[in-house]
Amino acid sequence: MELICSSIVLETLGLDFDDYVYLPANGTHGGILLAWKSREIALTEPEVTPNTLMAKVCSPSHTSTMTPWWLTVVYGPQGDTEKIEFLNEIRAVCGEIEGPR
Repeated sequence: MELICSSIVLETLGLDFDDYVYLPANGTHGGILLAWKSREIALTEPEVTPNTLMAKVCSPSHTSTMTPWWLTVVYGPQGDTEKIEFLNEIRAVCGEIEGPR
């Protein structure tokens, strides 16, 4: 989908998934939705590239001892040339973040 709104997320996943970030689809391909329950985890610092969506996962409470870590969700292209560009993109994304992933 090129446009995702809260009502679509809530209707599809349920009322508990009250926060989300997404990479829109390009025509009939691509697109990533990352939705979460904000009272259980917090996702911060979202980064979106043409084929990835990345965010830092941490506790919703600042008093927790949970070690923040990075989650990267990908949509890999099918064409040979695009695959090489995709792998270079992943390499660049991984080089930009610090901490567990």
